[in-house]
Amino acid sequence: MAIPVTVWKNCAGSARMSDINREFERHLAGWQTRYQGRPQRELVCLYLLALEREENVAVAYSERVLGPRLSALPLAGGVRELMRSALRQVWEDEEEHVVYVRAALEKLRTPLLHARVLLQQTAGMIGGWTVAVRQHQRWAEAPLSRAAATFVLWAGNVSGRVPRAVRRHIDYCSFHDFCSYNVHTEGTAWRCWQRLTELAEQVPALCGEHAKDFRRIAADEDRHRRVFKTIADALDDGDRLRADVTSQGLAARLEVAQQKGDAARVLDDVPLS
Repeated sequence: MAIPVTVWKNCAGSARMSDINREFERHLAGWQTRYQGRPQRELVCLYLLALEREENVAVAYSERVLGPRLSALPLAGGVRELMRSALRQVWEDEEEHVVYVRAALEKLRTPLLHARVLLQQTAGMIGGWTVAVRQHQRWAEAPLSRAAATFVLWAGNVSGRVPRAVRRHIDYCSFHDFCSYNVHTEGTAWRCWQRLTELAEQVPALCGEHAKDFRRIAADEDRHRRVFKTIADALDDGDRLRADVTSQGLAARLEVAQQKGDAARVLDDVPLS
């Protein structure tokens, strides 16, 4: 099945696909082929994937994880608070998504599905902790946590649970690179909810009543993508504010990034200077 590059044009107006996005599209395409004529099977797979991912970022985006990293950035206090506030809203949205997916799976629950839900939730929480440690803590700062997280990552690589395109990003990096990475991962989250929306519209009897919720959550994920892009665009490789960026420009861009509706179409038109 061809990878629908054009669908990414709807994600904040961008048609560029990263390796992470491209690998995720191949994954979705494989499910569509495998479960052709069995939409409920695909629905369950997408729900479980969404649950693991939302649990992952509910850990990785928390104030407990990002707070110390933000506090250590070489930025003025007001700039840090702008970023902290925007990222806190992202985290709160993701927490709400976890609750929603759990409730949706509750309605489909069978003994076997119950076990899979527990597995996905646990995998998401462990994955979020692993990513948080690997991306935000150096060996000298937390040798035991780094060793444990490295082992978990190795196990995930061996078992195939960690996508190949993601592996090289799960290591200590600048906050600029962390935000750039999450531009792409939020894009995959958006695409997952877009596919759920497509299923709801194609097979209304299956989950048609949830189509509005799916579209809302997809829009949330795209707003998150725009928040991370705004912060990444504002920082240089040393995590300092770029010379042509002002706190007023950053505040204006973040305000637009978090708006609903068609705001994404004008994001890049709002100067950071």
